[in-house]
Amino acid sequence: MNLFFKYSILLLVLFAHVSASYAQEIGEKYEREEKIKQEEFPKPALKLIKPILKKGKRTRYFKDHEAETYFFEVKTIYKDEKISIKFYKDGSLLDIEILKEFNELPEEIQEQIQQYFQTNYKKHNLNRIQIQYNREKEYEDGELEIDEDKEYVEEFLELDLEDLVIKYEIEAEVVSEDNERGFFEFLFGAEGKMEQIKKIIIRADDNVLY
Repeated sequence: MNLFFKYSILLLVLFAHVSASYAQEIGEKYEREEKIKQEEFPKPALKLIKPILKKGKRTRYFKDHEAETYFFEVKTIYKDEKISIKFYKDGSLLDIEILKEFNELPEEIQEQIQQYFQTNYKKHNLNRIQIQYNREKEYEDGELEIDEDKEYVEEFLELDLEDLVIKYEIEAEVVSEDNERGFFEFLFGAEGKMEQIKKIIIRADDNVLY
């Protein structure tokens, strides 16, 4: 086997390894929203968010189908904020999000996010931006401590940011340097650093019903 042939094989192996790693970094998001009636929503979930539902306006209920599973979601306008609350199949709480315009985000976060897209893509268009409020997870005496659903909702209602983990979820259409176009969901951490990318395979309609 000559040196050129060995070198070619090595390059192919390295390229395959890099491509596989890159594919692992970018997950896939299958999504389809199905509007449902309140009666079809898990009763424990409705009971949990009763304070929000009492004051919510234009409330809508959905079943979100994602790959081989599904979630329940409520979208409502609460205190002039467009919020969505997502639940697992059993009615336990997943996360709470508020729909925002890009210019409503903190300036330093805007700068970090813009810098990321300008550095990594030829073109980009931010379609939908949500602030995600997650419950804090911490270890105490070697055991993982996570707030109960009720406590999580109370912290959100009070916007007790010390006990909530903020992330920024952005759906964007991007064009790579190779002129490849696609829709992706980007998740940025509290400091504006990119944490996760998912390629949107079946894109949810933009007509978010609030």
